[in-house]
Amino acid sequence: MNTTNTDTTLQSIHADPSCAARFASARLSGDALQCDAKDAAAPASYTLQVTPAGWRIALSTPDRWLSESIESQLVESRESLEELFEEELKDLDWPGTPPAVRHFRDESKHYVFECTLPRMPDTAAEFGRVRTHWLAFESTFRQLGDMAGSDSH
Repeated sequence: MNTTNTDTTLQSIHADPSCAARFASARLSGDALQCDAKDAAAPASYTLQVTPAGWRIALSTPDRWLSESIESQLVESRESLEELFEEELKDLDWPGTPPAVRHFRDESKHYVFECTLPRMPDTAAEFGRVRTHWLAFESTFRQLGDMAGSDSH
């Protein structure tokens, strides 16, 4: 995908009302869309960014307790992030399986949950696929831990 198509996909997702309604704020910054989580108990942000490996979809927070609240709910439910992500994709009528979700602490000491969606050459199909995965990823995390708000810490 060339830079123009990437920019168009990011701008279209940024302008999409159903996407914008999910976040407290959204801004385009270079090759990325940055969105603040709407009701999280601590600062958290989502990123949609094109990389050489594909579309990076991520949630990050500097707050250890928020990250642990997500992890704790996953342990209690005995479901994997991929299973929950796949359920959200199915709710959006997407038939495929989601990419693997990685969880780590980055060099800036943020707790990150991320996946990489390979690129496709067809721009029209790419927009729909990226948008669907972006919405499903946000929906997956909105239901976990203190992402929907809490005064637990």
